[in-house]
Amino acid sequence: MVFSFLLVVRNEEDHIEKLLESILNQDFPRKKYEVIVVDGDSTDQTPQLIETIQQRYPNRIRFLSNPRRTLATGWNLGIYHSRGEYVIRVDGHSQIPKNFLSSTYQVTRKVPEASCVGGIVETVGTGFWGEVNAYVYSHPFGVGNSKFRTTKGDWEGYVDTVPYAAYKREVFEEVGYFDEHLKRNEDLEMHARIRNSGGSFFLSTAIRSTYYVRNTLSAFVKKSFGDGKWTMMANKRGTGVLRWRHLIPFAVVLLSAVLGIASFFSPVALTIFLVLIGAYLSLLVFSSWGITRQRGWKAFAPCMLSFLLLHFSRGFGSASSFMSKHYWRNERVHEQRYDKKITNIAR
Repeated sequence: MVFSFLLVVRNEEDHIEKLLESILNQDFPRKKYEVIVVDGDSTDQTPQLIETIQQRYPNRIRFLSNPRRTLATGWNLGIYHSRGEYVIRVDGHSQIPKNFLSSTYQVTRKVPEASCVGGIVETVGTGFWGEVNAYVYSHPFGVGNSKFRTTKGDWEGYVDTVPYAAYKREVFEEVGYFDEHLKRNEDLEMHARIRNSGGSFFLSTAIRSTYYVRNTLSAFVKKSFGDGKWTMMANKRGTGVLRWRHLIPFAVVLLSAVLGIASFFSPVALTIFLVLIGAYLSLLVFSSWGITRQRGWKAFAPCMLSFLLLHFSRGFGSASSFMSKHYWRNERVHEQRYDKKITNIAR
């Protein structure tokens, strides 16, 4: 068994059927990969759709229930029950092409020393705001140096993280499982442990997938706020989680607050504040210009708003982590292995 394909979902009725169809119909020998679906107590039609596909493809899907609902617990359940040489985790809010496994297989054979391999993600959205948000999520001004979102053309090499990764099984034996104390961004903390143990991540544009961005501003802001908050939470539980792209939104919010208050008392602070506002607005205009070629001028101002909301909601989310009781818990996390004992609910 080469691959164990894990899909951890909750309330993904809009995407689950198409995603499972693409997983089950890969141009890769069926006997060389297994499919495990872990559902976190979905309240929509997700379980029924999975059951329908199980009937359509007998003995192809193993279904597990995750009553704790969090992604980390779901991934750990799947890993515990998996048998593959590599464990692949894919988001339920995504889609993969027919050659996803075969491309991943070729890359793993090219760089067998890599702990994890992965590819680039094309971000798409439906409807007006979906397309605007997808543009923002694919632009360096929105996501920084996140190569798996911004890389174009043919490229491959070692990076600090990869999405929808194929993990060597021994990785979990060396650094443990996903941290179940984290409700989100558990992969950032896991990847930090892998890097700290000497592991590596290899990205290749030969491996491609599609991510469906939130199609409303409210959902977009809610996700960005949560990402900011739980990135800081993940960093509290380990070392090396934060990259500079994670800190910039928080720094912008903090600097804006400090200079905004100081500007009432100091002309120098006011001058610096106005200069920084001007610089930010210039970057905002420049970065939003490209969407006019896709959606016309009607999308220009909304794109600026989406960039603004992404940055500040993520920054406020990062700041909010310091007001959370979860952040200040004095747990002995560095001595914890996150091993198979935490998966007892699967038995």
